[in-house]
Amino acid sequence: MTEIKEINIDSLHELIESEREFVLLDIRTMNEIQQGMIPTGVIQSMRELPVELHKYTDKDALMVIYCRSGIRSYQVCEFMQDKGYNNVYNLAGGIMDWAEKGFAISQYQDSYQKTCFSKG
Repeated sequence: MTEIKEINIDSLHELIESEREFVLLDIRTMNEIQQGMIPTGVIQSMRELPVELHKYTDKDALMVIYCRSGIRSYQVCEFMQDKGYNNVYNLAGGIMDWAEKGFAISQYQDSYQKTCFSKG
């Protein structure tokens, strides 16, 4: 079994500030998402990920996956690594730790697309 890589809250904040290209996947439910998101996050239903995985074409792209506390996102990281994605990180502590640290939370807007990142 492959070890799951994790990123902490401070490191994610630095990554966002650096403007380095990466994908931040929010795999929470819509009810959770409507309470707020980490800025730059892309909505990806955990339940729909297996059938939408083809949208993530670059298996070496840096991806950070988060949920409420880091448990579901850990499972998604395991799944994606099993499917050959080599650069996925679980956000340890999830959005709960992000908010507790006082970092920005974006409000969900219906205009957010429920689509995945892919280079085309």
